[in-house]
Amino acid sequence: MLLYYKPSQKRFERSFLPSVLSTGNAQGRDLARRSSLDLLPFNALITILLILFYTYYRISTLRAVQCPSKWVSWTYLFAELGFFIPGFFMSITRMLALGGRTHKASAGDKQTTDTPNIDIFIPCCGEALDVIKTTIEGACASEYPPDKFRVIVLDDGRSKELADLVSNMRATRTNLFYHSRQKTKNHHYKAGNLNDGIAWVKTLSGQPAPFIAVLDADMIPEPHWLQTLLPEILSDPKIAMACPPQNFYDVPDNDPLLQSLELQYRVTNPLRGAAGAAYCGGSGFLLRREALEEVGGFPTVSLTEDNCLSNFLFKKGWQGVYVDEPLQYGRVPESYAANVVQQTRWKIGDVQTALAMRSYFWGNDCRNLSICQRMNGLMYMLMALSNITTTISLVALVTSFVASGPLIAYSTRSEMLGLLQLVCALVLNIWLGDIITARTIGYAAAIREGSMMLWIAPYIAVGLIRALILPIWLGGSSVGFTSSGSLADDIKERDANHRAPWPKRIRHFLFECHIWMHLMFFLLMLYGLGHRIWTVISILSQEPSFSPSFILRSPEFVDTLIVNVGWPPILAYGATMSALVPILYACWPPSIPNHSKLLQRDTVRHASYPTHRAKQNGEVPDDKGTFPFPEAKHTASMLYVAYLFAWTMM
Repeated sequence: MLLYYKPSQKRFERSFLPSVLSTGNAQGRDLARRSSLDLLPFNALITILLILFYTYYRISTLRAVQCPSKWVSWTYLFAELGFFIPGFFMSITRMLALGGRTHKASAGDKQTTDTPNIDIFIPCCGEALDVIKTTIEGACASEYPPDKFRVIVLDDGRSKELADLVSNMRATRTNLFYHSRQKTKNHHYKAGNLNDGIAWVKTLSGQPAPFIAVLDADMIPEPHWLQTLLPEILSDPKIAMACPPQNFYDVPDNDPLLQSLELQYRVTNPLRGAAGAAYCGGSGFLLRREALEEVGGFPTVSLTEDNCLSNFLFKKGWQGVYVDEPLQYGRVPESYAANVVQQTRWKIGDVQTALAMRSYFWGNDCRNLSICQRMNGLMYMLMALSNITTTISLVALVTSFVASGPLIAYSTRSEMLGLLQLVCALVLNIWLGDIITARTIGYAAAIREGSMMLWIAPYIAVGLIRALILPIWLGGSSVGFTSSGSLADDIKERDANHRAPWPKRIRHFLFECHIWMHLMFFLLMLYGLGHRIWTVISILSQEPSFSPSFILRSPEFVDTLIVNVGWPPILAYGATMSALVPILYACWPPSIPNHSKLLQRDTVRHASYPTHRAKQNGEVPDDKGTFPFPEAKHTASMLYVAYLFAWTMM
C-alpha cells in the first residue's frame, strides 16, 4: 500500500524571509503564523537583556538610597523579580530557537511504500467506560492496513466491564486486545503499565511491531494520524519519535482556567522543536521500539514519563520531530481540582526528570545532549521551581502594599525617570511578544498565561515542597500518579443539570480547593491599594497650594503616585485580577454538555469524532460572545505603560 501525506501549511517552518501578514487565503494566514514564530526568538532576546539591565539598575539605585522605609522597596523588588523570573526562563527557551536545528516540511507530498507493523497502546485506569470506548473505536478505525497494526488496551483499573467491552468489540475488530497486569507495590503508574504491556505483546502470535504508538484513554485520533506520523519518523533513521500536539474538544467557553494549552502546543513546543529539542507530548506519538528498548523502556523515575523518555532518547543520540498537526482530540480535566492536580503533577515530573538527568549538565548521561537540549531541560526545571518564588513574591507584594513607604526608592528624580523608562520598555516588549504570539493562537490565549501562572502557583509550590523537600513526618507526601480523567467530581461543577447546590459548591471551593487563600489575597490587595492611594493624597494635601488643579499639573503628585501605586507593570492590578479567576470560577462555573453530544458518528468507520464546533472550542477565539474583560483590562494597562514611557521622554 502506498501512503500519501500532504504536509499542512500549519507546520512550523524556519524562515526569516518576510511573509504576507494580511491575506485572505489559508496559505497566507499560515505563512503569517510561521513568520510570527520566527520573530519570537528575537523578542525573547530583547526581553532577557531588558530584565538583566533593569534588575541591575534597580539594585544599584536602591543600594545607594538612605531612608527609614527602605525595606519596603526591597520587598517590592523581590516581588518584581519573582514575577519576572518565569518570563525570563521562558524567554531563554524561545531564544534557543535562533541557533537550533529545525525540521522543515517538504515542498511536495511525503510518501512511503513502507507499511511496518505498529502496536497501539491505550493505557487506562478508572476512566469512564464510554470515553475509553470512543478512543478504542478511533484507534481501530485508523487508515492503515488492519493486518499491520494492533490495538492493545492496558487496563490498570482491572475493570471487568472494560474487559467485557473489549471482548465484545473483538467480534468485529480482530486486531484488538485487552491486558491487565497484576500490580505490585512499585507498579510505577502509567510508565509501568506501558512497560508491562510492551513486554506482554511478545507473548502474542507474530513478532513485536517495530513501531509503538500510545494514546491516552480519552484521546480520539484522526483517521490519518498514523499516515501523517510514519513518513516523518521514516525520513531519518536517527529519529526515534514523531510527536503531535494534544487538542481538546470539551474546552469550556472562554476557557476560564486556560485548559486548551494553546501556548504550549502551538508556540512553545514548535519552538523547542526548532531548537532540536522536540519533546514527547504523552499521547498520539509514534516511537521506534528499537530506541525505546535501548533506553530500557518508559522511564519510571518521573511522573512525566513522556518528557523523561525524550531526554533519555536524546542522551543516547536519538532525535525527535514535532509534527504541528491536529491529529488527536481529547478531554480536559472536568473540575477545578483535577486541573490543579494535573498541572502540579507535570511540574513535579519536570523536576524529577531534571534530577534523573543530573540537571542536564553533569555526568556522562548528558554527553550526547546538544546545548539547546540541555538548556531547554534546565529551563523547564527552573520554571517549575519558580512557582515557589512566585508564591513568595505574592506574599511580598501584599506585604509591601499594606506597609508604609514608597515601593520605588530613589535618590534623584532623574534616577526614577531612568528606571521608569527601562521598566516601561521591558513591559512593552513583553506586550509586543504577546501581540506576535496572538498571530498564532489569538490575543486571549496569548495574554492569559501570565494570569494563570499567578493563581495556580501556590498549589504547585505546595505540591513541589511536599513531594520533593519535606519528609513524611513534617507534612511531606509520597509522589503518586492519578489520571485526571479518573478523579471523582462529586459536585459535578460543569454539569448544568446535576450541579451541586450553591452552598455545597462554595464550601467545596473555599475549603477543599483552598480558594479562601485567593479571596484573602484579593481583599488584602484591595485594602493595600486603598491605603496607598489615601496615603499619597494625605501627604500631598499638606502642600499649601494643594487643590484639584494641583493634582492635574503637579509633577510631584504624578511622581508620588507612580512610585507608590502605579509602577509598571502594575503588579498589584495584575495579581489582584488573577486572584479573581478562581473566585469567579467558584461562583459561576462553566457548563459543558455530555461528551457524547460533542461527538458525531461516522457510520463508515464505526467510530465517533468531535464535531467541527467542538474542535474549534479547543482553541481560544476572541469572539465567544462574551465581553472580553481580560483582554480589555490588559490592553488598558499596556496603554497606561505606553503613556508613561512617552511621558518620560518629554
